[in-house]
Amino acid sequence: MFGSTGSVGANALDVLGEHKKDFRVQGLCTCRNVGKLAQQVSRFKPQSVCVVDETKVTRLRGMIPNTVRIFSGRSGLLEFAAQNADIAFMAISGIACLEPLLVSLQFSRCVALANKESLVVAGKLVRRQAKLHNTLLLPVDSEINALFQLLKTVKKDEINRVHITASGGALYACTPAQLRKVKAKQVLAHPTWRMGRRITVDSATLVNKGFEVIETHEFFDIDYDRINIIVHRESLMHAAIELNDGTFFSCFYEPDMRIPIEYAFCYPRRNGKIRKKGIFNGKKVQNCTFGPVDFKKFPLLKLVLAAAKKGDNALTVLNASDEVAVDSFLKERIAFTDLYPILEYVYTHSPHRKISTLDEVIYWDTWARNKTKEYIEKKCC
Repeated sequence: MFGSTGSVGANALDVLGEHKKDFRVQGLCTCRNVGKLAQQVSRFKPQSVCVVDETKVTRLRGMIPNTVRIFSGRSGLLEFAAQNADIAFMAISGIACLEPLLVSLQFSRCVALANKESLVVAGKLVRRQAKLHNTLLLPVDSEINALFQLLKTVKKDEINRVHITASGGALYACTPAQLRKVKAKQVLAHPTWRMGRRITVDSATLVNKGFEVIETHEFFDIDYDRINIIVHRESLMHAAIELNDGTFFSCFYEPDMRIPIEYAFCYPRRNGKIRKKGIFNGKKVQNCTFGPVDFKKFPLLKLVLAAAKKGDNALTVLNASDEVAVDSFLKERIAFTDLYPILEYVYTHSPHRKISTLDEVIYWDTWARNKTKEYIEKKCC
C-alpha cells in the first residue's frame, strides 16, 4: 500500500477492512504522516512500513512494534517497492509515484494504479514495464475504472467514441470577476467528491480531466480524437462508450472512491461488500445534467490536451509546472487566475525534446519546477 495515509489510501484500507478474510496487508507506506501510519499498523499489522521522510523514523519506531521493519528515504522506498506482492496499490500523489511504480511492476502480480501523473508523464515507460514483467495494470481512477469495465463488454473495432465525465469542480458557476477573488478554501469545497488538495484544485481548472483523457489514451490505446469530455455536475455517471451502430453504454455509481477500489482489489470477481444504495432507487438521477465543455472557461484543459497531442517532454513540463503552481496557490502566494498564465508561460518557453528514459523524465520535471518557481518569484510575488 503506497500512500496509505492519503485520502485514496485511507479509502483503500476501508475496503480492505471489509475484506479481512480475503486480503492480508503486507506493507504500508507514507511520506511523513507517521501518526496516522501507526494507527494503520495497529489495525492491519503489516510486516513492514516505509516513511519517505527520514526525520520521522525515530518517532515512528517508538509508536509501532519492533517486529515491524521500517524502510526510509528514497532508497528505502524503492527497496520497499521491491518486495513480492499479489497486489501493489499505488496512491502516492504526483510524479513521486513513478519510480516506486516502475519497481513494483517488477515484483507484483497486479498493480492497482490510483496515481494518474505516472501515466501522464511516462505512459510508455509504465506500459513497457508492465508488459515486460507480465504484470496486470488496473485503473483505480473512477472514470478510467468505469471505462475499463465498459470496454470489457465490446470489441475495440465496435467503438466509435468513449466519453468521460467532469463535475466542473467547485467554481463552475463563478464569473471571471469572482474567480479573481476566490481563496483556496472555496476551491477545496468540491460539490461531490472528497479528494486530495492538488487534485481538487485541478478539478476546478479541469487540468485533472485533461490528465484523465491522457490516462484513457495510455490505458486503452484510444486516439485522442475519439475521447470526449461531458460536463456532468452530479458525478453519478463516470464514463460511457458509444458504438458504431449508435448504441450507448454508460457506467453509473455513487461518487465514492471505495467502489472502483473494491473492483480493482477483487478483479476479476465482483464482491460488493462496499455496496451502496442503488442510485436509481431514489430521486438522484431525476435532475442529472449533461453538457459540453466550454474551453473558453477552462483554458488550462485546452493547454493540457494540446500538450498531450504534442507528446514527449511537453506533458512532463506541464505536470511539474502545475504541481508547483497549485502548491503556491494553496499557500496563498498566487491567485487562482494566475494558474493559467504561469503554466502557459512555462509550456510555451520549454524546448521540445524526446523522452525515452526515467532520467529524462526526471530532468524535465526538475527543469519545469525551477522555471515555474522563477516565474512566480518574478511575476507574482
